[in-house]
Amino acid sequence: MSTNLGGWVNRRGIFSREVREDTFNVEKVASFQRWAASPKGQHIELGIAENNLFILLAALGLSHSLFGTRLIPIGTLYDPFIERGLDALNYACYQDARFLLVATPSGISLAPEGGAHQSIATPMIGMAQDGLAAFEPAFADELAIIMGWAFDYLQRDATIDGHTGGKNDWLADADGGSVYLRLSTRSCAQRARDMHQQLASDIVDGGYWLETPSPGTKLAIAYTGAVASEAIAAHAQLQEDFPGAGLLAVTSADRLAKGWHAVNAARRRSVSDGQCHVEDLLAPLASDAHLITVVDGHPGTLGWLGSVRGQRVRALGVEHFGQSGSIDDLYRHHGIDTDAILDACAAACLEP
Repeated sequence: MSTNLGGWVNRRGIFSREVREDTFNVEKVASFQRWAASPKGQHIELGIAENNLFILLAALGLSHSLFGTRLIPIGTLYDPFIERGLDALNYACYQDARFLLVATPSGISLAPEGGAHQSIATPMIGMAQDGLAAFEPAFADELAIIMGWAFDYLQRDATIDGHTGGKNDWLADADGGSVYLRLSTRSCAQRARDMHQQLASDIVDGGYWLETPSPGTKLAIAYTGAVASEAIAAHAQLQEDFPGAGLLAVTSADRLAKGWHAVNAARRRSVSDGQCHVEDLLAPLASDAHLITVVDGHPGTLGWLGSVRGQRVRALGVEHFGQSGSIDDLYRHHGIDTDAILDACAAACLEP
């Protein structure tokens, strides 16, 4: 229920090598779930066994090289429990297994369940893990674009199909890999908008301006994932005193950072003089602009943005767990709510 897979299970069935009846149905126990199992089922239920999940994703994700037939396994789990299976996840990526990892709820957005179910470090794990492209969208249309790209990315092999990464050669997009989606079950007001090609491309590349900054503005808010509502509310209030401020939606801190590191490496080797996506995004801001970054996770996830063009950063995020309460209470406690963002903006504007 907490990962919203009930509908999938009921429609697609449980996988088993042998037919098994639904025990609840046999025993006449009322249940919204249908647990009949058969070889036609597409859901494999592992229970609370994250290390087993990653071992299975690795095995299924290598089917193309082992058996000549590609499967696209999708693994779901609570975001904080990624850390329970890190060794198996690392070896899955090391072997070039291909899978889609969907982790939700994320951060402290599962506040009422207490600290054990809160994730802090997972955004940085997604950034650091080789062979894994990590995304943290806030809107359903962003997720749709990312998933469409992911199903292609999972199947890429430059040595076979000759796929090239184009403008993203430095991201090794031609080689493909696995994908990690850090999601939230927290509701967020959706925006009615046309998904044009440039916006879709920016979403995949890691970010776009949800509210475009005025040229040379000295203030912008950058957010990722579940804190979208707070960032949007803060930006709206900010317009009264700072109408030119921008609002940057980061859909993948991982993709932005990888592009930045890779283009710098190319420059050191004198093989490229182009710009990466994050440099283009931050170019409209003044060189001494302040960036207020906010994430439901470790502040280091976006804190590095100031290094791209030397702009000053106030990084808001979560560094401690253990508190229990409503989302609003915990966002206020950890300083990632709307008021905290506005306070950071005010403090930045007072700096010389």
